[in-house]
Amino acid sequence: MAMTIRNDSGSMMALGQLKKNDSSLEKQLKKVSSGMRTNSAGDDASGYSISERMRTMIRALGQDIQNTKNGKDLVAVAEGGMKEILNNLREMKAMAINSANDHNTDFDRETLEKEFASRKETITDIAASTNYNGRLLLTGDYALHSMGSSSSSNTSPSVGYALTGGFQPAFNSCSPSTPLISNAGSGVPVASSFKGPLAGTWNYWKETGQSMPTGSGQNQQIAVSLDFSGLNVNYPSDLDGAGFSILCGKCSQYIDIIFDAGTNTTTYTSSPAQKTGVASSRLARAFTIGIQNVTNGADLSKAIFDGINSVQSQIPVINYGFKDWISSNPIDTNASNILIDTAHYLRMAEINGNYYYLKDNDGCEMQFINNVYGGQSNNSSGGMGADFGAPLIIHTGTKANQHQRIFINSMYPKDMKMNFQAPSLEEAHVTPFEAALEALGILDNAVEYTLNEITRMGAYRMCLGQTEDNLVTNEENTQAAESIIRDADMAKEMTDYAKANILTQSAQAVLAQANQNSSNVLNLLK
Repeated sequence: MAMTIRNDSGSMMALGQLKKNDSSLEKQLKKVSSGMRTNSAGDDASGYSISERMRTMIRALGQDIQNTKNGKDLVAVAEGGMKEILNNLREMKAMAINSANDHNTDFDRETLEKEFASRKETITDIAASTNYNGRLLLTGDYALHSMGSSSSSNTSPSVGYALTGGFQPAFNSCSPSTPLISNAGSGVPVASSFKGPLAGTWNYWKETGQSMPTGSGQNQQIAVSLDFSGLNVNYPSDLDGAGFSILCGKCSQYIDIIFDAGTNTTTYTSSPAQKTGVASSRLARAFTIGIQNVTNGADLSKAIFDGINSVQSQIPVINYGFKDWISSNPIDTNASNILIDTAHYLRMAEINGNYYYLKDNDGCEMQFINNVYGGQSNNSSGGMGADFGAPLIIHTGTKANQHQRIFINSMYPKDMKMNFQAPSLEEAHVTPFEAALEALGILDNAVEYTLNEITRMGAYRMCLGQTEDNLVTNEENTQAAESIIRDADMAKEMTDYAKANILTQSAQAVLAQANQNSSNVLNLLK
C-alpha cells in the first residue's frame, strides 16, 4: 500500500513565521547598528528622498560658510593694503604742509620732494603687490564702475565708470570725442561720447549692400555699436528698473532706455515726467523695454531693437526746425532700420545680427550715460538695478544668483582722484612752493578716495559676517530637520530589536518542535 507523508500545517506555519521574524530582525539590526531609521529607499521612499536633498543642502551650506570665511579674509587683505596706503598719505600730507612754509629753502624742498616721490612709489608697490592667493586686489581689475549722481551739478563721473553695454564706434563712421559733460539740459556727466567727421560718407544702405531710396536721410551718418556681452548681471532681474540714456552733445535731446523685467511689452512715452533738478525738454523721449525673457547680452540687444520696433507707429515724425524728415522717414524705415526719434535722425539698425545706433552726421555728439536721465545710477548703492563692472564673486548660497559682489577700485596714485577733472596723486609735488599748496588739496582728495574704499571694504566684511551667521543657522536647522527624518530613535529601535530577537528565537524553537513531531511519525513507520 502506498503511503504519502506530508508536512503538517504547524511546521509550515512555524517556518513562515520564522522567515518573517528573521527579516524583521535583520531590519532592526541594521537600524540599531547604523543609528539610522532610514537606510535605503526601501525603508521609507519619500523620507529617503527628502533626507538626501537635505544632505545635499547641508553639504552646500558648509561650502558656502567656507566661501564666506575666505571672502572675509580676501576683503581683509585688501583693506590692510589700503590702510598702509593711508598711512603713507598721512606722511605725504605732513611733507606738503612742511614744504608750504618759507622757512624751507629750495634745497630743503628738493629733499622733501625725494621722500614724497618715494612715498608715491611705495603706494604704487602696495597697489601692485597686495594679493590674495595670487589674485592682485588693488590694481583696478575689480573696479566699481559708477557714474555717481546724475544731478544738475557740473561734476564728472567717478573713476572706473562703465556703461551697461559696450558702445563703440562702428564702420569708421565716428570716433570717441573728448567731452565728459553733456550739453543736454543741465549738463550731466556722460560716459561715452562720439562725433563723426562732417566729411564722412558712411551710410546704412551702402553698409548693407542696398540701393539707397530717393529722399533717404542716411547718406551721411555716424554709427555706434551696441554690445552687452561683457555685462556681468543676473538676467533679467538685476536689470529691472535700470537703463541708460542717449543724449545730444549740443541740444537738450535725451532718449531714456528703461528695462522692465516683469513684461515682454515695450511702451513709448513722448513726454516723460520731468525729474527733480532736471530741466524739461520738448525733445525728451522714453522707451520702457520689456525684458522678461532675456537671458544674456545678445538677447538684451535684440530686445531693445524689437521693443523700439514694436512701437514704431507711435513715434511721431516731427519737423523740429533742424531738418524736415517728414518725407524721408517712411522711406528709411524697414524691418532692420527703425526710427527712435526725428531729432538728429536718430535710428537703430540691425546689420548681420549686430545692433547699432545711427545718427545724422551733423556735428553733434551722440552721448551715453549709465543711468536713466535724471535718475539714480545703475549701481547697487543707488538701489536701482545691479552692480555694473568687474567684481570678484563670493558665492554665498545654494542657488546660482546667491553671491556677494566685491568691487575694489584701483589704488594706484594715477587713479586716486574723486572725479576725472581733478588732478591725481601722481601729479602731486611739494616743490616749488605753489606745487606744495596744490598738493594739499590733491592729498585731501586722495585721503577721501582711500577712506571711501576702506569704508566699502568694512561694509563688505560686515555683510559677509552676517551672511556667515545666517548660513550657520541654516545649516544647523537643516541638519536638525534631516536628523528627525533619517536618524533612529535608539530606545524604540532597541526595544523593537529585542522583540524581533525574542520572536525569532521562539519561532526557531517551535519549528524545532514541529520537526521533532515529524521525526516521531517516521520512527513509527520503521
